[in-house]
Amino acid sequence: MALEDSEGWVSLHVEPVPVDPAVATEVRECRMLSADEVAQIAEEYQRGVGVNELARRYGAHRQTIDRHLERAGVSKRPLTKMTLERVEQAKRLYDRGLSTYEVAEKLDVSASTIWKALKRAGVQMRDVRGRER
Repeated sequence: MALEDSEGWVSLHVEPVPVDPAVATEVRECRMLSADEVAQIAEEYQRGVGVNELARRYGAHRQTIDRHLERAGVSKRPLTKMTLERVEQAKRLYDRGLSTYEVAEKLDVSASTIWKALKRAGVQMRDVRGRER
């Protein structure tokens, strides 16, 4: 509903939409990181902690962590490549029944990176319920 005040300004009043927990299973709030947290993130990254792990620890998106590292002048490590050894390790873990998400967590890469690497390596992929595709 639009309301006009005495100076001609129009304001809109919007009712908040209730979030159904059954529909929105994971709602993240934007979280401002303090200067101390950013310094700690930079220090941990320089000690070898990965961006995905830092994002989990600090409850932020990995791109947010990336931007903070960039602003702090931290030189980024080259992206982890799926070397032949890492693909073999991923295949062994996947063959043992781990999901692409679980394998990704162990190798500190994204699940889509694991899925693509396994697919390229000729692995028969399972669907979400564990059946082969």
